[in-house]
Amino acid sequence: MVKASALYIVVIVSLLIAVISASLLTIAFYYRLGVQKKVRQERLLVNLQSGCEALLSGGFNTDDEFHLMDLYGNQKDSLIFRKEIWGVYELGTVKAFELKDTVQRTFFIGDAFSDPNAIYLADEDRPLSISGKTALTGDAKLPKSGLQRAYVDGQPYEGKELITGKITKSDRDLPSLNLKFLEEINKRLKKAEGPPRPAADSLFNTFFNTVQLYKLRPDQRTIKDVKLRGKIILVSDTIINIAASAVLEDVQIYAPAIVVDSGFTGSCQLFARDSIIIGKDCKFNYPSFAGVFKPEDGKVQAKINIGEGGTFAGILLSYEKKQSDLQTLISLRKNSEVRGEVFATGYIKLEREVTVYGKIYAKRFMMQTPNTLYENYLIDFTLNRKLLSKYYLSSPIFKTAVPDQKILKWLN
Repeated sequence: MVKASALYIVVIVSLLIAVISASLLTIAFYYRLGVQKKVRQERLLVNLQSGCEALLSGGFNTDDEFHLMDLYGNQKDSLIFRKEIWGVYELGTVKAFELKDTVQRTFFIGDAFSDPNAIYLADEDRPLSISGKTALTGDAKLPKSGLQRAYVDGQPYEGKELITGKITKSDRDLPSLNLKFLEEINKRLKKAEGPPRPAADSLFNTFFNTVQLYKLRPDQRTIKDVKLRGKIILVSDTIINIAASAVLEDVQIYAPAIVVDSGFTGSCQLFARDSIIIGKDCKFNYPSFAGVFKPEDGKVQAKINIGEGGTFAGILLSYEKKQSDLQTLISLRKNSEVRGEVFATGYIKLEREVTVYGKIYAKRFMMQTPNTLYENYLIDFTLNRKLLSKYYLSSPIFKTAVPDQKILKWLN
């Protein structure tokens, strides 16, 4: 005969079994959801990588518009692309999504720099003379009159070879630039419009967002004690002064003239009509850009000055559409160093002990010594194409026949 209490035991055991079974089913359900989510995430990451490769393939125009693509035509692997101009570089955005799962990345796009030439000097029917401890490493495009040794202040050329590389003939003009980028830059320089910059110590705008464009008021001429990072553009219709205390990363600044105080460190893109003056011991990290774009009716000599002991990783550029009497000028002071490219539609003025790792383009060189100003002379100047980092990427503002685009910098 079964005791009555056994019924309670059966009920309790049944409830325990039911709870355990329900728990196991719930665990199995959520485990399956987790596995499915992980599989989706892995597929989205693969799709994102495929999207990045597709964006770099050259089949996408830089039109600032979002484009939707079904990657494999199965209505599951969807991608959204956008390619836009960001200063002298391009900005890529790729988003892969399925249901509510989304992964996305933004990055700067640059062109592979495979040019073996260290120097391009336009042919103005005069040779390039070298003296002192000058060392040229890399190929060269030079005037027909070529390269020659010279005595300067009683000092001869100390090297055995004039250049470590081959020499070919240059044209009378420098290579042309990408008009699409020039038009975008000139548009921003001509029209300084936008809401006033807020009085904040720090501004950050992710590159997934739309650009934040601010116009500086007359009382905001000096940028100091602030952190500006991301998709931010500052414009001004007067001179801008960047203090050493400012922290800038990836932002763009447009003004008639820009002055950077000594000791500044950061990475940004500076655009001016008249001048960019960079003080002593400044450090511009890669990828930085400083360029002056002289208007056709400009009455002053547009110039860039890199102060003594400064380092610049990126691109220095001076441009004017038609050659004027006051041609553009890029000046590199004593002990300054550039890692990248220097492009001047006018003059490049050098002092002693300047170093450039990369390539330099010029219509004419000017060499300043305590006694004399020499034209098309290089004295105690180091130019080495081979010591430029193999990871360096150039800008699409320099036109190439078949661009080989790569990811320059991951942003988000």
